[in-house]
Amino acid sequence: MRRVWMTACRKAGVPGLLLHDLCRSAVRNLERAGVSRSVAMKLTGHKTEDVYGRYAIVAESDLREAGAKLAAALTDGSRSVTHPGRIR
Repeated sequence: MRRVWMTACRKAGVPGLLLHDLCRSAVRNLERAGVSRSVAMKLTGHKTEDVYGRYAIVAESDLREAGAKLAAALTDGSRSVTHPGRIR
């Protein structure tokens, strides 16, 4: 299996690709698409959040996007901070 996988990856132009790389991509794509974690776990076959979390890699760009979304939500006038940690 390993030799067949390595040959297929080389021919596809992605030498060194691991099967787990595809799992990480799937989880990241599901999360970015807004699919709930429970549904994503059913789709990927992960039985525990701990194992799922190993594949849910957070990229620097994800953190920047989250900060921008929070800033926009706080400055659009429709939401206000009423208590530290609570946004309404």
